[in-house]
Amino acid sequence: MSRILTILFLAVSFCFAQTASQPSSPAKAGQKAPALSVSPEEMMLLVALLQSPLFQDNFVQSCAAQSAEWLGTAQADKSCRCAFDLVSKNPDLIGKIAGAVSADGAGVDFEKLGFDMVEPCLPKEFPPEADKAFVKECLKQSDVDKGTCECVLKSIKGAYTVRSLMKAAFDNRKMLETDITLKTAQCLSK
Repeated sequence: MSRILTILFLAVSFCFAQTASQPSSPAKAGQKAPALSVSPEEMMLLVALLQSPLFQDNFVQSCAAQSAEWLGTAQADKSCRCAFDLVSKNPDLIGKIAGAVSADGAGVDFEKLGFDMVEPCLPKEFPPEADKAFVKECLKQSDVDKGTCECVLKSIKGAYTVRSLMKAAFDNRKMLETDITLKTAQCLSK
């Protein structure tokens, strides 16, 4: 879901933002590209676009379609609507996102912004669909069986809440991967 939000706001930001004091020649290697500047009028247009029912419906449908396997249809729709509402009704957050974008897209910490946007919309408990999706993904590994995957899932659910797992995925994906690998090794040794 964060990837969808990232693409959404990056695209919208580029549509409405103009570069501030753009140099006449392209930036040389090692130089930072100028930051995008969003005028109050452009911000009003951006907010109006984000709040349009057509844009909301397209966003929620796309987001829910990509999230349904892990959240279930009802929870995916609920979480996607929540994320859209949270961002589209918060001009400060929209400004933060637009202000974070540089002309070449470098230096944007959308992972951090993405978690801030998604976190309040996550379910409190792991939905049953998440369990099924995890086991399905786990079984794609050639060296594990269903029992091992279920053991790893139980270990993850014992160590993380939905929110702490997502935060770990956003903040330090490598560390989370290492933790899951260790949990897998522990389950394989049983």
